[in-house]
Amino acid sequence: MTISTHILTRLVIILIALWSLVAGLVLLAFHGASAGALGAGVTDQAGQRLVGAHLLVLVPAYLLLAWRLDRYRAFLWLPFAAQLSLTLVIAYSIVVGETSFEDGILAVVVGTIFVALLAFLWVSEQRTFARTKLEYLDDELEEPAPQSQT
Repeated sequence: MTISTHILTRLVIILIALWSLVAGLVLLAFHGASAGALGAGVTDQAGQRLVGAHLLVLVPAYLLLAWRLDRYRAFLWLPFAAQLSLTLVIAYSIVVGETSFEDGILAVVVGTIFVALLAFLWVSEQRTFARTKLEYLDDELEEPAPQSQT
């Protein structure tokens, strides 16, 4: 039994929505040790609430995208870009020393995993489309032309 890349893409988007929901709720409502790790170095409470609110705003968009992937395929870049931008910004903050390694590594690792999964699934799906189209074109070329009787 094989699972299509279409289903796996939906599953990864749902996981991103769950991650964003948990991180957003923690940052918005609960301040403490876990908020520091999920906030990736945002130390003030207003900044954590702002990041949490933005994460919560993205959750319905992710769920709609996962639910109607065929209809909203043009927005597939949204979870990819959101995770990539968060990962790059937090990784940069760790490298320059603005964010401690302990506070930023969780968000960087999770974001990197999601970005890699979405990129892999997108490339795999494009290969499948290309292979299917090539097989279709090969089948058309192999069919003999009808012979006319004169």
